[in-house]
Amino acid sequence: MCVLFAVLSAALLLTLIWQRIQYKKLLREINYISNRLETLSITSENGFVLLPTDCTCMKKLGAVLNTLLQDFYTSKAEFEQTQKAMAQFLTNISHDIRTPLTVLKGNSEMLAAKADELSVLENIHTMAVKIDRKADDLITTINDYFTMSKIASGDLPLKLQKENISRLCHDTILEYYDLLEKQQFEVDLQIPDTPIFAYTDRDALQRILKNLIDNAIRYGSDGQYLSLRLNAVKEKSVVEIEDHGKGMSPQQQKQIFTRNYTTAPKSSGSGLGLAISKHLASQIGAELRVQSIPNEQTVFSIIMKS
Repeated sequence: MCVLFAVLSAALLLTLIWQRIQYKKLLREINYISNRLETLSITSENGFVLLPTDCTCMKKLGAVLNTLLQDFYTSKAEFEQTQKAMAQFLTNISHDIRTPLTVLKGNSEMLAAKADELSVLENIHTMAVKIDRKADDLITTINDYFTMSKIASGDLPLKLQKENISRLCHDTILEYYDLLEKQQFEVDLQIPDTPIFAYTDRDALQRILKNLIDNAIRYGSDGQYLSLRLNAVKEKSVVEIEDHGKGMSPQQQKQIFTRNYTTAPKSSGSGLGLAISKHLASQIGAELRVQSIPNEQTVFSIIMKS
């Protein structure tokens, strides 16, 4: 009886040990699959799950995962190819449109100038001015699409280096002096006398600044107030542009950097300016934020590493 009990106990113990070994082996294989999928999600490697196992269930799981991964890589390659083709198509279209548009703009400018000089009917003068203004809008839109396609295709050259952004802020706002004075804006400049430097691309940063100032003038004209502030805080340089226009709701603030989103009437604005600014900010290692209190103030902030 004792011998039988000992044999049964030994068999039970061996079974438990075998099950324990199988359990640990299963855990190792599941951990391998988890780590492998995590690695593939972080890197751009088109890898697979290669699991040497004698477990039928794990073999089936590995086969299913590899089939899904193959489908994903195929769809990803097709998407990247389509995206690249679309960007190239947009670039070609922009090039083709730019030349006749330049001619159109030249003639619309001359037409508007002649209408000012000559005694023409009021409705003809209005039409000439309107044609010239729409030509400007069209050029801006085409240039925005052209810039966006270059950013998307990675063809926009950037030269990151140490730049005096105090001077850049001064130079940029100076270009708007006549327009701000004409529209009777109160301008508040807070730029320290001591130069502030940041590691950035001069052209890209100036493009962002101009987009934000254009927006402040266009959509903040109700408040007739524009402030440009520059500060250096904890190894970061912060440029803030504030207007006192109608502002944005919290929902609009979430969407304002989305491509083709605009708070303007449908007949004006392509909704690309802030999307371009957001992408450019990302490419120069900066952060672009917005805070708005409707009918009080809207502040766009560019945060850069000094």
